[in-house]
Parts: sequence; C-alpha cells; structure tokens
Amino acid sequence: MTQRKRTPTALVNYFSGVLGGIAVTFVGHPFDTIKVRLQTQPTCPSSGEGMLYKSTVDCVKQTFRGEGLRGFYAGVASPLVGQMYFRAGSFAAFHYIHSIVESNLNPTTTASPSHNSDSNTSKYKRLILSGGITGAFISILENPIDVIKTKLQVLIMKEKVNKSYQKPFHDTPSCVRFLVNKYGVSGLFHGFTATMIRNVPANAVFFPVNEIMKDILIKKNGYKGEAELSVLERLGCGACAGFSYWVGTCPLDCIKSQMMMMRQEQNMTWLKTAKGMYREGGVGRFYQGLVPLAARSIPACGAMFATVDFARNYMTG
Repeated sequence: MTQRKRTPTALVNYFSGVLGGIAVTFVGHPFDTIKVRLQTQPTCPSSGEGMLYKSTVDCVKQTFRGEGLRGFYAGVASPLVGQMYFRAGSFAAFHYIHSIVESNLNPTTTASPSHNSDSNTSKYKRLILSGGITGAFISILENPIDVIKTKLQVLIMKEKVNKSYQKPFHDTPSCVRFLVNKYGVSGLFHGFTATMIRNVPANAVFFPVNEIMKDILIKKNGYKGEAELSVLERLGCGACAGFSYWVGTCPLDCIKSQMMMMRQEQNMTWLKTAKGMYREGGVGRFYQGLVPLAARSIPACGAMFATVDFARNYMTG
C-alpha cells in the first residue's frame, strides 16, 4: 500500500523557508551588492560630474579591485540572518494566507463544465490575491533587513568618494545600534512606504508565477503531479518567478533603495524621491541596477524555490 503524503504544516513551511533564505542569500548577495551600489551611487568629484561607476561591469571591477571577493558580500550578515527568518515568515505566511483564500473563495460545489474550463483562471486569481496580501504582511519583516543591508553596502562607496568620511558604524550590530540610538525603532522602518509599494505587486507575481510554471510543465510533460518535476525544472520555475519579481518592479526597487540611503531627517516622501530621481536621470534613473537585478534573480530565486520544494517534500515524507 502506497503511503499517503502528509500536507505541509505551518512548521514545515517555516523551516523550508529558513533553508530557502540561506540559499537565496549565498547565491544572490554579490549581485545585490552591485545592484545597490549602482542604484545609490553619488557623483564622483574626481571624474567631473559623472557617476562613480560607468556601468555594471565597471562596478564589479572597482569592487573586486578595491575590496576583493569580500566586497561582494559586504553587509551579508544582516540579510543572511534576516533572510532565514524573512523567507521562513514569507513562505509560511503565503501558504497560510493561500489556505484561507482557498477555503473562502474556492467553490466547494460540484463544478459544471463551464466552471471546469475556468478553473485554472480562478486558481491563478486566488494565487495572485494570496501573493499580494503576503507582500503587505512581509514588508514588516523585510524593511529592517533592507535598511541595514543598504546602509552597509553604501558605506564603502561613500568612503571612495570622500576619503575623509568617518564611518558611523562598521557591521550589522553597530548599524542597528546607531539607527536605534539616533532614530528609535523607526530608524529600522525608514522607507517602509516604498517597501510596501514594491512588495504588494511584486509578491502578487512572485508566488503565482512559480506555481503557474509548475502547472505548465506538469501539463506539457504529462506528469501525474508536482513530485515528478526534476531539479532543473524546479530551478527553472523559481528562476522565472524571480525574474518576473525583480525585472517587473525595478523602478519601485530603485526608489526604495534611494529612500533607505537617505538620512531620516530629510523627510523625503516616496513621491518626492521619485521626482528627484527623474530630474536627476530621467526614466533611465529608475532602471539603474537592472542588469545585476536580472542576473541575480535567475540563480538566486531558482535556488530558493528548489530548496524550499525539496525541503517541504522531505519533511512531509
């Protein structure tokens, strides 16, 4: 007799997310460092009024030349610890929210033929709704991680522009102490509006695309279910989800990074920040860091979703 697979519990989803957070950090952090530096770079006095970095490749070269491999993992402690809990919370939240949405919006009556033809559309609408709600919830978890990560990644860049610059902090604990001592807990939630504006549409795409791609592969290859998907297929589904998330929301992510880089005393709203960025560089200003964003999203999110899938499958027997 074939043993029936158990439904993943909240605890299973949580611990699977922890492992996914480790995977996405180690694979994606070097790309993220380059992305943040490109998005928040100041003008460089030594090169007239030009930007500090001429291109993505130039940013990579300067980072490696000046800091070695360690430079690509600047500020990694905050996202590593943070992503473990953040991804744990996000996957647990998504599956919990999705179960509530399914129980309330998924018809339990016997479907008519016309309903059957629309079943996938309805399923994807519920996934999109679940993802959007999850995005709003996890902004609370993600914002402090992003604030600390952004501050640490930008520090070295400020030193390059101004050799006499005195660092107010040098690692994750000292950064947290500095922000809390100066601004209180609100210092960790600087740019929260921008995080929310990015996260709701981004996650309304992120989780559904992964599930939709799985459905497409299952149907195309005649699989009996998700268990038959290969490692490469799972990596591909996650990569598509990550690419959709980051490339689709690059302008919103640029605004978020810019707000988090600014001092809290500047009292810059989301709209003021966006207008200032447009005056500074036009539409192109909102797509700085797009190349590392796209490059990061494919391996990092592929690794994360595949890790979460295998962890969930292993823990549910």
